[in-house]
Amino acid sequence: MKNDLVRKIDVIIPVYKGLDETVACILSAVQSLDTSMAQMVIINDASPETALVEWLIAAEREYGFVLLHNKLNLGFVATVNRGMQLHADRDVLLLNSDVEVYGDWLIRMRDGAYGRERVASVTPFSNNAVICSFPNFCQDNKLLFDLPVKEIDGHFADAFCSTDLAEVPTGVGFCMYIRRDCLDEVGYFDAKTFGKGYGEENDWCQRADKAGWKNYHLANVFVYHKGGVSFDAEQEPRKATALRLLTLKHPDYEDKVQAFIREDPARKFRIKALWTLFARSSLPKVLLVTHRLGGGVAQHLNELVKFYSGLAMFIQLAPIEDGVSVGLSIFDNDERLQDGLSYQVEGEYEKLVNLLRGLGIGRVHFHHTIGLHPRIWALPGDLDCGFDLSIHDYYLVNGNPTLTGEDGRFVGFSRGDEFDKACAAAYPIPVTADQWRDNVSVLVEGADRVIFPSADACQRFNEFFTIEKPMVAWHPDFEASTSYSGPRFTYPGDRPLRVLVLGAVSREKGADILETVANQLEDELVEFHLLGYAYRQLSRQVRVHGPYENSEAIKLLNTIAPDVIWYPAVCPETYSYTLSLAFESGLPVVVPDLGAFPERVFGRPCSVVMPWDTTAEKWADFWRAVRDTRILPTSYTEGKGFWSCRQDDFYATNYLSKVAMRDGDTGAVVARELVDHYARQDGRLTTSDRVKRLIWSFSRLPVISFMIGRLPPALRSGIKDRIKKGVSRRPMHEILNRDRYE
Repeated sequence: MKNDLVRKIDVIIPVYKGLDETVACILSAVQSLDTSMAQMVIINDASPETALVEWLIAAEREYGFVLLHNKLNLGFVATVNRGMQLHADRDVLLLNSDVEVYGDWLIRMRDGAYGRERVASVTPFSNNAVICSFPNFCQDNKLLFDLPVKEIDGHFADAFCSTDLAEVPTGVGFCMYIRRDCLDEVGYFDAKTFGKGYGEENDWCQRADKAGWKNYHLANVFVYHKGGVSFDAEQEPRKATALRLLTLKHPDYEDKVQAFIREDPARKFRIKALWTLFARSSLPKVLLVTHRLGGGVAQHLNELVKFYSGLAMFIQLAPIEDGVSVGLSIFDNDERLQDGLSYQVEGEYEKLVNLLRGLGIGRVHFHHTIGLHPRIWALPGDLDCGFDLSIHDYYLVNGNPTLTGEDGRFVGFSRGDEFDKACAAAYPIPVTADQWRDNVSVLVEGADRVIFPSADACQRFNEFFTIEKPMVAWHPDFEASTSYSGPRFTYPGDRPLRVLVLGAVSREKGADILETVANQLEDELVEFHLLGYAYRQLSRQVRVHGPYENSEAIKLLNTIAPDVIWYPAVCPETYSYTLSLAFESGLPVVVPDLGAFPERVFGRPCSVVMPWDTTAEKWADFWRAVRDTRILPTSYTEGKGFWSCRQDDFYATNYLSKVAMRDGDTGAVVARELVDHYARQDGRLTTSDRVKRLIWSFSRLPVISFMIGRLPPALRSGIKDRIKKGVSRRPMHEILNRDRYE
């Protein structure tokens, strides 16, 4: 940097609301500024908060910053302009009053601004900075791994330098360095057009760009930005208006932004920071191996990660293209972060192993193998660590995850050729069932622990494999829950009986039975509701409420206000998260005597266990009797004492004990060409996702739904597989849930 270009800097902080945030901002700036190079200029924009104004006046005397007061509320744009005009020979650093800064951040910002010719603005990384956000691009993030801001910023300062810049279409005004020579040429913010705020810095950056200046995103500074303190509820209308005004002034602005997002030149900085920060963690690290089909497996992984927040670190490995490639993504609490990596198993397996070693992986936990290249099974040995296997369904028994036949119903449990043949009719496999089990025995019988979410699942697997150390442990939601309220059946009898079914309901989970029973009870004062969706369009006698987010489920249950929750499943569930939801709601349940249901409801009041093969006619009689008597009957089958073989506190006391503590080699991680393996885990719907949604919607048409329902299961399953491979591999429930927010 040429000395004749270096100017003193005014750090301009407009203040309106938010005492706590403003105090934190100013104190962090006071502690980090070198007064020989910079001066803080605080402008009180006629704040309505007396306590805030009084603190500013007292702090001015103590800390020596410049404090200006607007007699009237001018808004952000005019207030910033007042600050920028205060000293016409100085550069400016715009700083929102809800930002926290550390170390020599301003020196790094200045060095970045003068690292190239004709730099208009420089914006750092932040948790909440749209196109400069970290860890997730274009999102409002919490602080990565709950690390202190100072530690994250220190890592960015060490990992990058002032020349690590990415050109951006616009700076972001929460923390933006502006060179005076550019300001002199381009002029100040457009207060007339943008009023009290939003869009003014975007407009200014576009004006600078058209004058031959460039705006940059700087990699070696990270600051904390809370966001939305001053405008609060006014944010969204202001943003919409700003975008409209920007489009009028700069018709190509949105196209430039979208092109930047597609190119995402800052991802190389984010990837390096994210994966090396993971490697630097001293917490135990677990690799979770799974499929990409969502459902209960994905929910279990999310809750597992959340359960150990602050105690362990997790990475997910899942197939991208079946048998060909895998993707890695980092969890932060129960959120899977965007900036993942991908590897071709055949040609890049050693690179994958070297990366996992560098990250410090101390244990591998297999949750599913669908779509995985078998070489992935060798990871524990190649990483020199132990491994666990969790059982979520019966796929490893003979390729049939539900043990159901062509009719979608449980085939019965009698080991032998007939059993395997009946399972293969619905889920064909390329080898014999015995060969299949022999192949997967390296996982099932080689695991240090095989973790079963129910005693029933454990018992079934032991019919086929020799498992020396089976572990029966209900999922962490059981251990994390407080005692559930005791259910009561309170149907008053003066309105229709409301029966609710939960979740994504397939044939195996009773969709056909639900529809048939609902049709039989038409106009008989029994309502059937489905909170979720079925594998096909159901008759109008079933009131379908659509897919839901788990966080919204209890609220939706309260809105529907069912009298009882029914599980018409005709396959052996290994756990059932929807049953956990019923427990949380405190509602009565009616369940089949199959799979995990009987053991999970054992001893719970208002929980009826019925034969799993109850006919639709008998179910109709059952619900008529409940409606007429206003009483839930005693279980038709006797419960059993399953608890003796279950470890109630496995996840709280035992799970992490097997994870080897290993330090990550950050140098090894950085040395890998991580950007070459970049694979963003983007939550937004792609064109392929939308095509899959259209196919799904088409399949819901009555005539098409009828025809699909008559197809042989194997053919129907094959069509589904071809849609997954040829259109979109994103699970349907994720597409439907995401579509609600787009």
